[in-house]
Amino acid sequence: MQRAPSLPYSAFVRKGFTLIETLVVIATIAVLVGVLLPALAGAREAGRAAGCLANLRSQFLICRLYADDHRGWSPAIGVPYGTPPNWALVVQSASGLSGGTSAELYTPRSVLVCPTTRGRLGGQLQRTYAMNATGHAGRPGDPDNYDVEPAFIRMDRVERTTEAVLLVDAAAAPIAGPAPPPTRLASVLDFRDARHRSERLGRIHGRRGGFQGAMLDGSAKGFAEIPGAWSDPLP
Repeated sequence: MQRAPSLPYSAFVRKGFTLIETLVVIATIAVLVGVLLPALAGAREAGRAAGCLANLRSQFLICRLYADDHRGWSPAIGVPYGTPPNWALVVQSASGLSGGTSAELYTPRSVLVCPTTRGRLGGQLQRTYAMNATGHAGRPGDPDNYDVEPAFIRMDRVERTTEAVLLVDAAAAPIAGPAPPPTRLASVLDFRDARHRSERLGRIHGRRGGFQGAMLDGSAKGFAEIPGAWSDPLP
């Protein structure tokens, strides 16, 4: 019986990758990572931005319900900063927290903290939004001054609610006189004040420095630039 010809041992041994093949694989992986990482980062920021919009809508709803119970007047814009009816502490109280001071009511995990701002500035932030104080800063014609006395927006008298903003992303701005701790960003913003617009507005969404706001009709959306109507005094 004739035997089949035998093959050399080397024919059954699997060859490893050559140096060129290994470099090609590494380069391909690097290209894929370079393509996927920006997409993943963009998806993560989209999720954070959506969380910020949800926060803004919740804050507006609380302020609106407060106004319904107080003849159309909003929570206090500024003074008293450390106790209710300051707007941020009214929001915290309505969110289920108990207490009567800022030390008791502020917490890092709440609707007062934008997920994007938390991701950029740190996890101990307690407040990252500001209320629109345009028309209530003690200028000639303003009925009150949020920094001196309790000042309120007459929410029922706002005529163009789709164009008027109530709450926006805030920044860690330099503030003259008594200032909040580093864990709380600016809580008041007068859009007639150029320094407020440049220093207190939190341009933290997207690559071009966008920001988000809750309008007085209850909607929340993003902006690239400050609308001109925002400089109109609120009643």
